[in-house]
Amino acid sequence: MTLVVAGCGSNGKKSSSKSSAAGDGGAATGGSSASAGTTAASTSSGASATCTAIAEVGELVQVPPGEFPMGCNAAVDDACSDDEKPLHTVTLSAFEIDKTEVTQGAYTACIVDGACEAPGCTWDCEKTDNPASCVTWAQAGAYCAWAGRRLPSEAEWEKAARGSDGNKYPWGNDEPTCALANMAGCGDAAIAVGSLSAGASPYGALDMAGNVVELVADRYDAAYYAGSPTSDPPGPPGGSRYTGRGGGFKSDPEFLRTSKRDWYDASDAAASLGFRCAH
Repeated sequence: MTLVVAGCGSNGKKSSSKSSAAGDGGAATGGSSASAGTTAASTSSGASATCTAIAEVGELVQVPPGEFPMGCNAAVDDACSDDEKPLHTVTLSAFEIDKTEVTQGAYTACIVDGACEAPGCTWDCEKTDNPASCVTWAQAGAYCAWAGRRLPSEAEWEKAARGSDGNKYPWGNDEPTCALANMAGCGDAAIAVGSLSAGASPYGALDMAGNVVELVADRYDAAYYAGSPTSDPPGPPGGSRYTGRGGGFKSDPEFLRTSKRDWYDASDAAASLGFRCAH
Protein backbone atom coordinates (compact mmCIF):
# COMPACT_ATOMS: atom_id res chain seq x y z
CA MET A 1 0.00 0.00 0.00
CA THR A 2 1.28 3.48 -0.78
CA LEU A 3 0.51 6.92 0.49
CA VAL A 4 -0.48 8.85 -2.61
CA VAL A 5 0.12 12.57 -2.36
CA ALA A 6 -1.10 15.22 -4.74
CA GLY A 7 1.79 16.86 -6.52
CA CYS A 8 4.14 13.89 -6.39
CA GLY A 9 6.08 13.40 -9.53
CA SER A 10 6.53 17.09 -10.16
CA ASN A 11 10.07 18.17 -10.84
CA GLY A 12 11.45 19.45 -7.56
CA LYS A 13 15.01 19.93 -8.80
CA LYS A 14 16.49 23.37 -8.23
CA SER A 15 19.58 25.18 -9.35
CA SER A 16 21.83 26.23 -6.51
CA SER A 17 25.40 26.34 -5.34
CA LYS A 18 24.65 23.90 -2.53
CA SER A 19 26.95 20.93 -2.34
CA SER A 20 25.72 17.72 -3.83
CA ALA A 21 26.24 16.12 -0.65
CA ALA A 22 24.06 16.23 1.52
CA GLY A 23 25.39 14.71 -0.40
CA ASP A 24 22.68 14.55 -0.39
CA GLY A 25 22.72 13.21 0.75
CA GLY A 26 20.91 15.60 -0.96
CA ALA A 27 17.74 17.16 -0.23
CA ALA A 28 15.96 18.57 -3.15
CA THR A 29 18.28 21.45 -3.60
CA GLY A 30 21.46 22.30 -5.32
CA GLY A 31 23.39 19.19 -6.07
CA SER A 32 20.50 17.14 -4.86
CA SER A 33 19.39 14.55 -7.32
CA ALA A 34 15.93 14.48 -8.79
CA SER A 35 15.54 11.00 -7.33
CA ALA A 36 15.46 12.59 -3.91
CA GLY A 37 11.81 13.38 -4.48
CA THR A 38 9.72 16.47 -4.95
CA THR A 39 9.71 19.70 -3.05
CA ALA A 40 6.05 20.32 -3.73
CA ALA A 41 4.36 20.70 -0.37
CA SER A 42 0.93 19.16 -0.10
CA THR A 43 -1.76 19.72 2.45
CA SER A 44 -3.54 17.23 4.63
CA SER A 45 -6.83 17.63 2.78
CA GLY A 46 -7.57 13.97 2.15
CA ALA A 47 -4.08 13.19 0.88
CA SER A 48 -3.31 10.91 3.80
CA ALA A 49 -6.41 8.75 3.51
CA THR A 50 -4.57 5.81 1.96
CA CYS A 51 -2.18 5.29 4.88
CA THR A 52 -3.81 4.04 8.06
CA ALA A 53 -1.01 2.17 9.86
CA ILE A 54 0.13 4.38 12.72
CA ALA A 55 2.77 4.06 15.44
CA GLU A 56 3.53 5.58 18.83
CA VAL A 57 5.78 8.58 19.27
CA GLY A 58 9.37 7.37 19.50
CA GLU A 59 11.50 6.69 22.55
CA LEU A 60 13.82 9.39 23.89
CA VAL A 61 17.41 9.09 25.13
CA GLN A 62 18.88 11.40 27.75
CA VAL A 63 21.80 13.72 27.12
CA PRO A 64 23.32 15.05 30.37
CA PRO A 65 24.23 18.70 30.94
CA GLY A 66 27.76 19.90 30.47
CA GLU A 67 30.45 20.87 28.00
CA PHE A 68 31.34 19.34 24.68
CA PRO A 69 33.62 20.35 21.78
CA MET A 70 31.55 21.69 18.86
CA GLY A 71 32.94 22.01 15.37
CA CYS A 72 35.53 20.08 13.44
CA ASN A 73 38.09 18.30 15.61
CA ALA A 74 41.24 18.50 13.49
CA ALA A 75 43.00 16.11 15.86
CA VAL A 76 40.93 13.25 14.43
CA ASP A 77 39.41 14.78 11.27
CA ASP A 78 41.24 16.04 8.18
CA ALA A 79 38.10 17.03 6.26
CA CYS A 80 37.24 20.23 8.15
CA SER A 81 35.19 22.79 6.21
CA ASP A 82 35.34 26.49 6.98
CA ASP A 83 31.80 26.57 8.36
CA GLU A 84 32.79 23.91 10.94
CA LYS A 85 35.45 26.19 12.43
CA PRO A 86 36.56 27.06 14.95
CA LEU A 87 36.37 24.08 17.27
CA HIS A 88 34.88 25.63 20.40
CA THR A 89 33.56 24.53 23.77
CA VAL A 90 29.79 24.71 24.24
CA THR A 91 27.86 24.12 27.45
CA LEU A 92 24.35 22.70 27.14
CA SER A 93 21.57 22.14 29.61
CA ALA A 94 20.26 18.61 29.96
CA PHE A 95 17.86 17.51 27.22
CA GLU A 96 16.40 14.43 25.60
CA ILE A 97 16.44 13.50 21.93
CA ASP A 98 14.61 10.88 19.89
CA LYS A 99 16.49 7.60 19.88
CA THR A 100 15.71 7.23 16.18
CA GLU A 101 14.53 9.34 13.31
CA VAL A 102 10.78 9.96 13.32
CA THR A 103 9.07 7.06 11.54
CA GLN A 104 6.45 7.02 8.84
CA GLY A 105 4.07 5.36 11.28
CA ALA A 106 4.46 8.06 13.91
CA TYR A 107 4.13 10.84 11.35
CA THR A 108 1.04 9.15 9.88
CA ALA A 109 -0.53 9.26 13.36
CA CYS A 110 -0.04 13.02 13.31
CA ILE A 111 -1.64 13.25 9.86
CA VAL A 112 -4.61 11.15 10.98
CA ASP A 113 -4.98 13.43 14.00
CA GLY A 114 -5.20 16.43 11.68
CA ALA A 115 -2.06 18.13 13.04
CA CYS A 116 0.37 17.31 10.21
CA GLU A 117 0.37 17.74 6.46
CA ALA A 118 1.01 14.83 4.13
CA PRO A 119 4.55 14.36 2.80
CA GLY A 120 5.58 15.61 -0.61
CA CYS A 121 6.21 12.18 -2.13
CA THR A 122 4.72 8.70 -2.20
CA TRP A 123 5.42 6.44 0.79
CA ASP A 124 5.17 2.67 0.97
CA CYS A 125 2.69 2.47 3.81
CA GLU A 126 3.80 -1.04 4.73
CA LYS A 127 7.17 0.37 5.82
CA THR A 128 5.93 2.08 8.96
CA ASP A 129 9.40 1.86 10.56
CA ASN A 130 11.11 3.73 7.76
CA PRO A 131 12.01 7.36 8.48
CA ALA A 132 9.40 9.98 7.67
CA SER A 133 10.76 11.83 4.65
CA CYS A 134 9.71 14.36 2.02
CA VAL A 135 8.64 16.85 4.69
CA THR A 136 9.70 20.47 4.95
CA TRP A 137 11.31 22.18 7.92
CA ALA A 138 7.94 23.63 8.97
CA GLN A 139 6.22 20.26 8.66
CA ALA A 140 8.91 18.62 10.77
CA GLY A 141 8.42 21.30 13.42
CA ALA A 142 4.66 20.79 13.35
CA TYR A 143 5.08 17.08 14.03
CA CYS A 144 7.45 17.69 16.94
CA ALA A 145 5.01 20.19 18.46
CA TRP A 146 2.16 17.67 18.12
CA ALA A 147 4.34 15.08 19.88
CA GLY A 148 5.03 17.51 22.74
CA ARG A 149 8.58 18.01 21.55
CA ARG A 150 10.58 20.34 19.29
CA LEU A 151 13.31 20.20 16.71
CA PRO A 152 16.76 20.01 18.35
CA SER A 153 19.14 22.92 18.11
CA GLU A 154 22.21 22.34 15.99
CA ALA A 155 24.33 22.23 19.15
CA GLU A 156 22.02 19.68 20.79
CA TRP A 157 22.09 17.51 17.69
CA GLU A 158 25.89 17.57 17.55
CA LYS A 159 26.36 16.71 21.22
CA ALA A 160 23.83 13.87 20.96
CA ALA A 161 25.75 12.56 17.95
CA ARG A 162 29.36 12.83 19.17
CA GLY A 163 29.30 12.97 22.96
CA SER A 164 31.80 14.94 25.01
CA ASP A 165 34.98 13.53 23.45
CA GLY A 166 34.81 15.22 20.05
CA ASN A 167 34.27 12.03 18.05
CA LYS A 168 34.47 12.25 14.26
CA TYR A 169 31.50 9.90 13.92
CA PRO A 170 28.78 8.83 16.38
CA TRP A 171 30.49 5.48 17.08
CA GLY A 172 34.00 6.94 17.41
CA ASN A 173 36.77 7.74 14.94
CA ASP A 174 36.81 4.61 12.77
CA GLU A 175 35.70 5.20 9.20
CA PRO A 176 32.13 4.18 8.38
CA THR A 177 31.06 0.84 6.95
CA CYS A 178 27.65 -0.43 5.90
CA ALA A 179 27.39 -2.12 9.31
CA LEU A 180 27.59 1.30 10.97
CA ALA A 181 25.64 3.59 8.64
CA ASN A 182 23.29 3.45 5.67
CA MET A 183 25.26 5.61 3.23
CA ALA A 184 26.27 5.74 -0.43
CA GLY A 185 27.24 2.26 -1.58
CA CYS A 186 25.09 0.49 1.00
CA GLY A 187 21.85 0.59 -0.96
CA ASP A 188 19.81 3.24 -2.67
CA ALA A 189 17.05 3.82 -0.14
CA ALA A 190 16.33 4.52 3.48
CA ILE A 191 15.98 1.53 5.79
CA ALA A 192 13.98 0.93 8.97
CA VAL A 193 15.18 3.23 11.74
CA GLY A 194 17.47 1.70 14.35
CA SER A 195 18.56 -1.15 12.08
CA LEU A 196 22.28 -0.50 12.64
CA SER A 197 22.81 -0.62 16.39
CA ALA A 198 26.60 -0.77 16.00
CA GLY A 199 26.49 2.86 14.84
CA ALA A 200 24.94 4.18 18.05
CA SER A 201 26.13 7.46 19.53
CA PRO A 202 27.60 7.67 23.06
CA TYR A 203 24.10 8.36 24.40
CA GLY A 204 22.42 5.56 22.47
CA ALA A 205 20.92 7.62 19.63
CA LEU A 206 20.75 5.62 16.40
CA ASP A 207 21.16 6.67 12.76
CA MET A 208 22.83 9.96 13.65
CA ALA A 209 24.99 9.22 10.60
CA GLY A 210 23.31 8.16 7.37
CA ASN A 211 19.84 6.90 6.46
CA VAL A 212 18.28 10.36 6.07
CA VAL A 213 19.71 13.85 6.53
CA GLU A 214 18.14 15.39 9.63
CA LEU A 215 16.74 18.92 9.80
CA VAL A 216 17.44 20.86 12.99
CA ALA A 217 15.87 24.00 14.41
CA ASP A 218 18.71 26.38 13.54
CA ARG A 219 18.90 28.58 10.51
CA TYR A 220 22.16 28.21 8.62
CA ASP A 221 24.95 30.75 8.90
CA ALA A 222 28.40 29.69 7.69
CA ALA A 223 30.11 32.14 10.06
CA TYR A 224 27.96 31.48 13.14
CA TYR A 225 30.61 29.61 15.13
CA ALA A 226 32.95 32.61 15.08
CA GLY A 227 30.79 34.48 17.58
CA SER A 228 28.08 32.11 18.77
CA PRO A 229 27.12 31.95 22.47
CA THR A 230 29.06 29.38 24.48
CA SER A 231 26.04 28.35 26.53
CA ASP A 232 22.88 26.86 24.95
CA PRO A 233 23.40 28.61 21.59
CA PRO A 234 19.98 29.29 20.02
CA GLY A 235 21.22 29.50 16.45
CA PRO A 236 21.35 32.51 14.12
CA PRO A 237 18.51 35.05 14.57
CA GLY A 238 17.62 35.14 10.89
CA GLY A 239 18.11 33.58 7.50
CA SER A 240 16.05 31.73 4.91
CA ARG A 241 17.96 28.44 5.01
CA TYR A 242 18.01 25.76 7.66
CA THR A 243 20.69 23.34 8.76
CA GLY A 244 20.70 19.63 8.01
CA ARG A 245 22.96 17.13 9.77
CA GLY A 246 24.22 13.58 9.59
CA GLY A 247 24.12 12.73 5.90
CA GLY A 248 21.78 10.23 4.31
CA PHE A 249 21.63 7.08 2.22
CA LYS A 250 23.14 8.92 -0.76
CA SER A 251 25.95 10.54 1.23
CA ASP A 252 29.67 9.88 1.07
CA PRO A 253 31.48 9.41 4.41
CA GLU A 254 32.50 13.09 4.55
CA PHE A 255 28.88 14.04 5.15
CA LEU A 256 28.43 11.52 7.96
CA ARG A 257 30.93 13.33 10.20
CA THR A 258 29.39 14.68 13.39
CA SER A 259 30.61 18.23 12.70
CA LYS A 260 29.51 18.39 9.07
CA ARG A 261 26.98 21.13 8.34
CA ASP A 262 24.68 21.40 5.35
CA TRP A 263 21.89 23.79 4.42
CA TYR A 264 18.40 23.50 3.00
CA ASP A 265 15.80 25.95 1.82
CA ALA A 266 12.57 26.15 3.81
CA SER A 267 10.65 24.50 0.96
CA ASP A 268 13.01 21.57 0.52
CA ALA A 269 11.57 18.10 0.98
CA ALA A 270 13.13 14.92 -0.34
CA ALA A 271 13.21 11.15 0.10
CA SER A 272 16.63 11.52 1.74
CA LEU A 273 15.61 14.30 4.13
CA GLY A 274 14.03 13.56 7.52
CA PHE A 275 14.26 14.61 11.17
CA ARG A 276 14.11 13.69 14.83
CA CYS A 277 12.75 15.65 17.79
CA ALA A 278 14.12 16.78 21.13
CA HIS A 279 12.59 17.59 24.50
